[in-house]
Amino acid sequence: MTTLRTKVVPRASRSRSDTGSNVRSFDRMYTWSSDASVESDVSLHQLAPYIGRMKTAMARSLLLRHTRPADTIVDPFCGCGVVPLESAVHNRRVVAGDWNPYAVLLTRAKLFPPRSLQAAMSRLDKTRALARRLLGRQDLRTIPSWVRRFFHPETLREALAFRDACVSREEDFLLACLLGILHHQRPGFLSYPSSHLVPYLRDRKFPRATFPDLYERRDVFSRLHAKVIRAFRRPAPRFLKRRRVHDLDARQFVKVRDIGAVITSPPYMNELDYVRDNRLRLWFIEKRLPKNIEVAGAGRAQAFEDLMRSVCARLAPAIRHRGKFELVIGDATRGRGRRGRSAAIVQSLFMR
Repeated sequence: MTTLRTKVVPRASRSRSDTGSNVRSFDRMYTWSSDASVESDVSLHQLAPYIGRMKTAMARSLLLRHTRPADTIVDPFCGCGVVPLESAVHNRRVVAGDWNPYAVLLTRAKLFPPRSLQAAMSRLDKTRALARRLLGRQDLRTIPSWVRRFFHPETLREALAFRDACVSREEDFLLACLLGILHHQRPGFLSYPSSHLVPYLRDRKFPRATFPDLYERRDVFSRLHAKVIRAFRRPAPRFLKRRRVHDLDARQFVKVRDIGAVITSPPYMNELDYVRDNRLRLWFIEKRLPKNIEVAGAGRAQAFEDLMRSVCARLAPAIRHRGKFELVIGDATRGRGRRGRSAAIVQSLFMR
């Protein structure tokens, strides 16, 4: 069993905070079983890697303890969609958002997948046919050198053609599958030997002269075929409730009525660089790296406090009576043992 300490902020009739809503704050201790893992979760959770993702069992525990079927669940920092997907699996309505294009793509792919493996394969065949027609248009001279370094030229050409076909057909699910196999050292992936999370080449550990087979062309479509099959190994049930995913800044989150719970894990006070750490996958989404998706401010702590104050003020008034505002906060440890104060900052917003 694993223990979680979470900030639970339910609506209350007394004590008004500067967030603009009637809330009170307290800590709670939770436990969840470590048995809930990649071996038992819905396979869509493993569609593609994401740094700093919430554990599936943690999201499920909070969801089942504090919400009911048909409740509206809001996640303004949805990341790779752990909370939204668990909410949909357990028959809750979902409103999710993020300003990271990779996060938005993954969450949409998970909430709006093909209805069956057969349907997914049909869509894969159609997208593959279009990609073959687009293959001749791929000019690698226009691709940044740092991207080209990761792939055999023919592998990159095929991957770019499939990417273009996905964009043309609005295939979020298949594009997410492509990003999920984009880089690693294993045979089922597309790149030269590299890490799986943060992209960097591992050519010192796997020099080309010693491991020449790891630097050969890798067929994109056979690997995508295998990836789609893996995505349906433990399929999700049919989603019955409404799901929405928005590409936006959480401070301008859409208006939502009658929220059953806000369940979210905010950024780690800018301790994670989401552009740098996902740069190869982000580049493949728009063929450029996004800008202005980091919180700006005079200092980390102040920027984080301003962000959380704004988001809480926007969402808390719409939480229904006895609803919950649950924030899973991580205190990042920086160089020389300095710790972030994320939890303390959030608590102070509801204690004033």
